[in-house]
Amino acid sequence: MKKFKNAVALLLMLTTMASFTGCFSKEQTNPTESTQVTYQIGSPGKTEDFEFGVTGINSFDVTTDYGETMHYLLVSVSYTNLSDKEQDITKRNIEFYLDNEEIISSEYRSEFEDYFKEGLLFNDNNVNSGRTKRGYIVYRIYRDYSTINVCMNDITVTANKSSVTPLAKPTTSDATEQTTESTAGPTE
Repeated sequence: MKKFKNAVALLLMLTTMASFTGCFSKEQTNPTESTQVTYQIGSPGKTEDFEFGVTGINSFDVTTDYGETMHYLLVSVSYTNLSDKEQDITKRNIEFYLDNEEIISSEYRSEFEDYFKEGLLFNDNNVNSGRTKRGYIVYRIYRDYSTINVCMNDITVTANKSSVTPLAKPTTSDATEQTTESTAGPTE
């Protein structure tokens, strides 16, 4: 029995030591692996397969039926498919950060109708080769912030709070346009 206890203790000690070796190994990183490039609002970024940009960021508040005021950011994005294949791009492919904290997009709410129609949202339709899809993505914000990052793969569009324009309630004709897809123009 004593030999069995010694064997178990030795096995436990070897297992513990083996687990510590992972704690002390240096993580090797290649500084050239990151190809993240930063752009500003109105300056789209381009990769081999797509062009992505943010054309504007607006803020607006809505009051619910319960009297609660909710704060939102409305991000106007543009995505052009530069590949020769159809691409499945939705708002879930676009990441949004306030001061490095990821914020998840909101679904359309009836309270938004005073500002824009649901058809203006960045839709879930595929983007055909050579076509551009434009639309809004809505994010509910819960706190104050200073920086905004909107990311699509290796392209990051940065902005600060002063770049956000308060959104006035549009006229009826402004709020009825639909999300658009058009033929891509010449790119530089």
